[in-house]
Amino acid sequence: MRNRPLCFVCLFFIVIQIVMLISTGGNSHVDIPASSIFYDKEEKTITVQGQVYKKSNNSNLQILYLKNNSVFDSNLLIYNQNPIRVRIGETISLQGMTATFGRARNPGNFDQALYYARQNIYGVVWCNKVLQVTGDENPFLEYLDQLKMAWKQAIVTHVGEINGPVLAAMLLGEKGEMDAEVKELYQKTGIGHLLAISGLHISFIGLGLYKLLRRGGVGYLMAGGISLCFLSIYVCMLGFSVSVIRAYIMLILRIGADMSGRVYDMLTALLLSAAIVVAVEPLYLTDAAFLLSFGAILGILFVLPIFGKCFFGASLAVNIALFPILLWFYFEFPTYSVFLNLLVIPLMSFLLGLGMLGSGCLFWCEPISQICFFICNQILNLYEQIARIGSALPFARIVFGKPKLWMVILYYLIVILLVLIRRKHPQRRILWIMLIGIVLIMKMQPHGELQITMLDVGQGDGIFMRGPTGKTYFIDGGSSDVEQVGKYRIEPFLKCQGIGKLDYVFLSHGDKDHCNGIEEMLTRQSLGIRIQNLVLPIHYQQDETLLEIVDKAYRAGVKVLVIQPNEIIVEGELKITCVHPSAKDTLAGNAASMVLDIEYEAFSMLSTGDVEKEGEELLMKRIQKKEYDVLKVAHHGSSYSTSDPFLAIVKPQIAFISSGRNNPYQHPHEETLQRLKRVGCKIYQTEKNGAITLITNGNSLTISLLPFRL
Repeated sequence: MRNRPLCFVCLFFIVIQIVMLISTGGNSHVDIPASSIFYDKEEKTITVQGQVYKKSNNSNLQILYLKNNSVFDSNLLIYNQNPIRVRIGETISLQGMTATFGRARNPGNFDQALYYARQNIYGVVWCNKVLQVTGDENPFLEYLDQLKMAWKQAIVTHVGEINGPVLAAMLLGEKGEMDAEVKELYQKTGIGHLLAISGLHISFIGLGLYKLLRRGGVGYLMAGGISLCFLSIYVCMLGFSVSVIRAYIMLILRIGADMSGRVYDMLTALLLSAAIVVAVEPLYLTDAAFLLSFGAILGILFVLPIFGKCFFGASLAVNIALFPILLWFYFEFPTYSVFLNLLVIPLMSFLLGLGMLGSGCLFWCEPISQICFFICNQILNLYEQIARIGSALPFARIVFGKPKLWMVILYYLIVILLVLIRRKHPQRRILWIMLIGIVLIMKMQPHGELQITMLDVGQGDGIFMRGPTGKTYFIDGGSSDVEQVGKYRIEPFLKCQGIGKLDYVFLSHGDKDHCNGIEEMLTRQSLGIRIQNLVLPIHYQQDETLLEIVDKAYRAGVKVLVIQPNEIIVEGELKITCVHPSAKDTLAGNAASMVLDIEYEAFSMLSTGDVEKEGEELLMKRIQKKEYDVLKVAHHGSSYSTSDPFLAIVKPQIAFISSGRNNPYQHPHEETLQRLKRVGCKIYQTEKNGAITLITNGNSLTISLLPFRL
């Protein structure tokens, strides 16, 4: 650092920002300003005015980004279901309903509030009526926006509905119209970085043009000026994402050093670009894109020399540098990504070049354009086939879960020692063994305790259990108000816990709010969480929804089991016993919900599905000799269940209630809450607490909630 004063200053500044962020827990940056009308998080109809600085479309929804708005100093998001013509730079006045961004309501789930806080956006307004549009547009930014949309449409038209959006994502950063399955396929196999505008894209365009001009005899200053001017326009059109800013600043310094005859120092350029990003928004230190973008370059700089001239050294170095970051944010590691990237990256420059050439030739030589786009199509088809083959290989993805912070710190300390000992050294082999050891520790799961988590799935049910020897169970899994609850709430939680497969999934009955998430997961067995056994109540054949799920289970290769009273699943001291319904019962619907008795040494819990009325009366006869520590309250706390006579028998100490916020049924009903309070029950509600996790050793238990206000 002695010969790199700027490098040292930038590093010192970043460290200070990290310390400040840790000291506040980051929450002060995410919370809505207390002076804001959004602070109490109650919906209100307001009139708002602001200047449009960005716009996009999602399906039939127009999304406007406002700055200098009349609500607060931060930026504002507008959702408009009746799109209007508005230009960047113009001022719009409108009336609409306020809404807030949600925090992650389950461990591992997407934190919408944090995502928008990084963009200095703390509120959203659903537009009911546009009052007027005034002011002057920004002709430069509006032209770039129109050019971007026209360019994207031209690519989709000429390349096709499947590969066109993929090429548009690679050239323009526009992923909104990509096929969801293809996008997930790229991400799950470790080649998703191809879809993000990164250093590879910026270097190809900026540095490629600079070198082309220099070879053509253009002077340093002229070549650098033209290249940086073109690159600046391209970056303005793309938008200033973290990876784009990092690559843009580093390339400016790279070309600037060449123009001025100075030596380019990549580390200084990297830290300077990082310091600039962090100075603008410290929360980017918690952003996956920031850490992955800068971490990849650090891997090339410091880890690559360990491998010398190894053929796949660069890919391996980047993966070693990014491994804990990938686990921290995505909880799994694509096993074959090192090798898949060796196949796809060499073609990437060729693909980008053909895409740019084909786009340019649309205006003056369409036959050349068609040839370029045809080749692009074939390369993208090859990419997809490589990804599909990679995802089908054994152990294509290993789910580790989110590592502990001490594991991440220890991992990087060992990597730093390996970097310092580059040459042959007796300690080097020991360090490699230690590195592999910490990786294996990250994969280990806790044993000897029972974990029960009631997930927040909105208006529905979903309970995860991990037994004392590591077997996994899930009871119900559905929602009536959260779309794709399996993909976006259940699966991320399971992966965060290090769960790649579920040994047993129980469906209490066929209501959609208890099973549509599991039904969705059955169609995602190749990319999602594998299900080993699906367990149904004895009367499942009377339920059309459950019959459809059984058909999907068979097609997915999932074993289907039927359970009835007194049948038990045993895992060490853990016993899961079916209590209800019986084959003799003439019940249907909620009354016929599967009820499970969960017992681990001295601990007991009763999971009741939606059982009510006649079903609850039969259930009281079957459990009349047992009291329970925990009751999963039936039917989301409906007043038609959990009667006083029932509670007099069960005598629960703790009640778990799963219901959605502001649900139309007003669950849980006040009558049910009062009945629970009268028996001295401590009540936990997903509506108020988010996910609720109970851990017990069989004699004592602890309950943990999410660490921030929902």
